[in-house]
Amino acid sequence: MPLYARKQIHLVPKPKLNLLKNANRQVWVINYTSEIFLSYQDYLKRITLYEKRIWQCVVTGKQGLTYHEALESEKTHRETLENKFPLGLIPPVLEKIQFNTERLDVVVNEIFEKYKDLYSIGEVIYAMIDRKKIKVKVSEVKSITPKESSSKGAKRKSIQSQIIYEVQMLDDEGNPMKQKNKKFITKTINGNYAVCRADKLSFTKTLIRKFVKESATKDTYFHAPWIVKSKLAKTYKIPTQLPDDLQKSKDEALEKSRKRKAKTSNTAPAKKIKNNKGSNNNVRTSNKNDKKTNSTQSSSQKHSATNNKKTIKKLTAAEKAKQEKKKRQDLENKKKEAEKNRKQKEKEENQKRRKAEQKKIKYPIEDLGVPLDRSLLQKRPSLVYDFKVSQDCIGIMLSIWNFFTIFGKTLGMSFCTLDDFESSLYHTVTSPRCYLTIEMHVSLLNAIIKDRMHSKGKKRVVNHAVGIDAMEIDNNDEITMLNTSREILEMLGNNWDRKLISSSDGRKGWETILAGCIYQLIEYSSTPNLEHILAKIVPKRKSNIEETLEKNYVTLEAADKLQILEFLINTVSKSQTIHDHIEMCSEKLSELNKEKLNLAKEKRQLLYSLSEINKDKLPEDLLNETNSSAVKSNENPVTRKRKLEENEIMISKREEQIEKDKRKYAIPRVPLLGKDRFYNKYYYFDNIGAAVSEKYGTGRIFVESANDFDLEIMTEKEEQRFKKRRKIEEFGISRNASNVSVDNQAQWGYYDDIAQVKLLQGWLNSKGVRELSFQNELNARLPDISAGITKRQQDFATTHTTQEVRRSKRTQTTLAMLSAQSYMKWSNKLAK
Repeated sequence: MPLYARKQIHLVPKPKLNLLKNANRQVWVINYTSEIFLSYQDYLKRITLYEKRIWQCVVTGKQGLTYHEALESEKTHRETLENKFPLGLIPPVLEKIQFNTERLDVVVNEIFEKYKDLYSIGEVIYAMIDRKKIKVKVSEVKSITPKESSSKGAKRKSIQSQIIYEVQMLDDEGNPMKQKNKKFITKTINGNYAVCRADKLSFTKTLIRKFVKESATKDTYFHAPWIVKSKLAKTYKIPTQLPDDLQKSKDEALEKSRKRKAKTSNTAPAKKIKNNKGSNNNVRTSNKNDKKTNSTQSSSQKHSATNNKKTIKKLTAAEKAKQEKKKRQDLENKKKEAEKNRKQKEKEENQKRRKAEQKKIKYPIEDLGVPLDRSLLQKRPSLVYDFKVSQDCIGIMLSIWNFFTIFGKTLGMSFCTLDDFESSLYHTVTSPRCYLTIEMHVSLLNAIIKDRMHSKGKKRVVNHAVGIDAMEIDNNDEITMLNTSREILEMLGNNWDRKLISSSDGRKGWETILAGCIYQLIEYSSTPNLEHILAKIVPKRKSNIEETLEKNYVTLEAADKLQILEFLINTVSKSQTIHDHIEMCSEKLSELNKEKLNLAKEKRQLLYSLSEINKDKLPEDLLNETNSSAVKSNENPVTRKRKLEENEIMISKREEQIEKDKRKYAIPRVPLLGKDRFYNKYYYFDNIGAAVSEKYGTGRIFVESANDFDLEIMTEKEEQRFKKRRKIEEFGISRNASNVSVDNQAQWGYYDDIAQVKLLQGWLNSKGVRELSFQNELNARLPDISAGITKRQQDFATTHTTQEVRRSKRTQTTLAMLSAQSYMKWSNKLAK
């Protein structure tokens, strides 16, 4: 029914007439409402109201219509609703509408998001069957209770996968396909293979909006619920009894409305009487009558005054006291009522102000300023801490592995996984040899030697191992051994850079070159710990120098080996080889960026041409270029469209390859995924350099906790609140976390399970600045991350042994067990 001022006008009820007595009585009828009037004045008044352009269509919301036009609009769009809206979705949608207190647009969005990928019996949809997109009709729906998931996309996929559709195959004309025995061809498919509805306009937000307006009503008071019309509620068995809280809100709203109306009626000023033209005569006559009655009124007033004086004298003192007490009580009641109204009004104003302040907040904001969202995961998923190296060495280990990932090919070093690199640090025997460790050192040493050979004309700086002289000595034997070590180092320091380390003899003697390199190039002021490492590996006697150096090196701690590699990398970073590689990467990146811009221009032109063809128009280039091959061959729009679509696919594939190449030639930087609300940093190292072409490099997301500087910034103002929140949300029970403390020192952990990564997505809050950026980056990289984690888990399940090669177990470890280790199977295919 059309609306006037957002309310429905009730029709005039039919008059009760006796047909026998009033058979010849004249009546007036409005055809489109079927209203009957016994009076022409009533009919004229009603028809005039209907002809005014003040009516609104209840389905579309269109205003400025006459009553008849609004009725026709409702009829037309109601037929559209009945023909297009999926019948199977009507009951659940009505249940979703009933007693919903949200605004219309919010209700529409909720319904659309919940049911856009769910289909009901009788709907015609497209489904992927035998890798083909085929039109089918849903004949049966078998649904299982879906499992809850953290993210919206994952939840939708989970719901789809829990629904089984039995569908009927349709031909191109939409008729059911039959077999030879005249039976319909049916298939059973999973919900994930249902692509979309055949008629995309059968379930749109506009259609849902019209359906809500047509099937439900909503009162005008604040927080009023949507109520499904009684006829529909009865048909689809929708509960109509208002819940207690909504009924209470309704009663309060009605009571407030009643009081407001009563207050306005009591305080409204009396209306002034307006005299029409010609009313002066009436005034004169009334004045004459007043003069006649003045004498009688004055006499009566005098009489009543004397009577009042007599009655006042008769009042007793008790009655006077009673009247005064009553007046005081009335005054107190009025004051209490006024105070109550003032407090209520103040409370309402405060609520309105708080709501207005909440609406003013524009997200995203500072992450720690975002209130806790109970719909998200309340505690961050537990991290894994089972590193072989200690916590203070993890950052160095990751930076070294990342350096080889970027520059390994340039240095003549094949790719290796982080697991193999970490295991190689604990190889503590000389036989069999660990070629991964050897090739890492040799590739760096050769780069340093090569750079020094190219700069022979320059003056070399020779540093002396003053640290060894400073070691404490107790007797003459130790003095003799110390002098011997110094002589050996002087000898190694003079001969180490004469030639490159060859691969023909298995890199024999590389440890002596390493010792000479460290002795000559070390700067003790910046790397004081290397002097102690050098003292550990340098022989004390001149006999069997190579064998002693090799034996002493493998017995070094993992932290010492990492510090040696870090020193070599810092030295290699200044070499011409690395500079040339960086320049080459910069040139490649510039070329790829230019190509990407050109492809973007081509793609825009293609999309424009496709849009013109879709409008049944040929593109302007075909109309203008009369000599083009397309015009000569009389190429029709269909063929042209197919070629354009093929070109668009080719451009998209090339754009994906360009993004992959850009990561391959990335300038060496730490690949930060993002930060969370507590300034924890998240890294994924498998997306740059040589790791791009591999199935996985680390197969994990690494997490570094906030350092002391970040913690000082965060806890400067609200230290207590921050620490309490961090303890609740972050420090859960972690696997193998016995060596991890929960103090303010930076710690490293990782996620090696895709389920934990998805839980992490459910913990992040997109209303925060840092977590919004991190969430977007994580969603973009999730396919690559998932593939890397899965491949690493598969390799561990098939090839990785649980027994670790550690120094404490070397006496129990056999040659066969060592050879079976993954890092021992590594070989350098780029050896020079």
